[in-house]
Amino acid sequence: MATLIKLPPEVLRQIVLFVHDGTIKHRFAAYEPPLRRYELKGTNFRSNLSSLRQVNRLFHGIVTPILFQHVVICYSSGTQRLQQLSKSVSLRQLVRRLEICIKVRPVENFGDYLQGLKQDKKKILRYLSQLAVVIHTALPRFSNVRVIRVDFEDIAYNLNLDPNPWPRRCCWEEDTTNLFESLATALRRAQLNKLDELDLSFPLAYDFGCFLEDVDTDDYSAKALFKDLKYLRIHSGRATDDGEGIEFRYLTPNQEFDKYIRQLLHLAPNVHSLALKGSDFLVLDDSAFPPLHLQSLNLQSLSATSDALVSLVQQSPALERVIITGVYLESGTWKDILVPLSQSAIMFFYIETCGYQMEGESAHFRPADFADHPDAPYIETTEADDIDACEAVFRRVRENKKRKYGSDYDEVADIKLKEDQRELVEFKTRVLYEYVKRQYNADEATDAEESGDYSDSMTDSESEDSDFV
Repeated sequence: MATLIKLPPEVLRQIVLFVHDGTIKHRFAAYEPPLRRYELKGTNFRSNLSSLRQVNRLFHGIVTPILFQHVVICYSSGTQRLQQLSKSVSLRQLVRRLEICIKVRPVENFGDYLQGLKQDKKKILRYLSQLAVVIHTALPRFSNVRVIRVDFEDIAYNLNLDPNPWPRRCCWEEDTTNLFESLATALRRAQLNKLDELDLSFPLAYDFGCFLEDVDTDDYSAKALFKDLKYLRIHSGRATDDGEGIEFRYLTPNQEFDKYIRQLLHLAPNVHSLALKGSDFLVLDDSAFPPLHLQSLNLQSLSATSDALVSLVQQSPALERVIITGVYLESGTWKDILVPLSQSAIMFFYIETCGYQMEGESAHFRPADFADHPDAPYIETTEADDIDACEAVFRRVRENKKRKYGSDYDEVADIKLKEDQRELVEFKTRVLYEYVKRQYNADEATDAEESGDYSDSMTDSESEDSDFV
């Protein structure tokens, strides 16, 4: 300890960043995203920092700015934590990354996580109702915040009937609308001049419409909020289809209201890092994007036209980082997109399980059985040119790294990492394929059994009549 104390504060500051027990990685995760800006992540990291902060005055002064640069508000801590921090001048000035969510999602054991949310539904609803009120006074006080993340993908709904006799409706509709509008209004009016990153995760595309209802002046408008952003992440995580858990929201389908997400994109013409993640319906065409000059692009679980993605690449000569996962083309080919990338300044490229929409203009490029295609972990395609273009992008990445890092670049290790990632994705793809096939066969058998039972139960006259149906 005596030796540590003699070290310069900036060295000690770097040391304490490693006082965690590693990070948890999902066993099927081929790609591990890097830490986001100002993010504290690691098993027992916060508790270890808190303990270290109590050692002496020196460590207290070093750890405090690190510990409070990233603040997470969830229902377990409640809105009281948000209020207390906002009223402490010394602590609120340290906050650079502010996350407001229901509960931090675990890497594994997701079933237990969902069960816990169900059990604590009343607490969550109380937390959300309080948050809609206190956010207006608390948020403007975090004047140094640069990143705000709002994650309500797993929001709880109040399904009780509205006590007002007319019109009769469930409370969830008005409560949810009020919450999202309150959050959007607070973000618009907070006047956080240093804010340059917004990360929004809502259940459905419809919920993003709360940012489009401008009733404020230009200084407090959504346009004013989004135009200064350099980093933007939008995630619409749920669906209204059977089995998705929010079927009662069938009047707000993503297929119709993904237009809200496209409208939000046009409010942010200055972003250089864009991440979009959809669920069932999120289609990106030429009209989806304003002219952008990106350095980083992350697309997951959505549909797009090749023209839209080609335009993004061609408009972004400084594009260095591209991640594409679960993206299916409505029209055009993957070669159209990947060839320009293979001629770019790209420094990082990751692609997993992409392909062609089943009902799109390019559906004929979709293999009948993707399990028989060895390159399906990258792109499910019948076109060899798609795969050749994909490999060309990987080669371009290595060439650019050699040019930038020279002898410090380990190409062998880079190739080994790529192959390890591919093997893991191949394994995951096979497991998923077998699972889907078993489920399909089980459903077919159930349908056949039910059909047989119905046929056996028909009377002779019904059987005769059925011949004419």
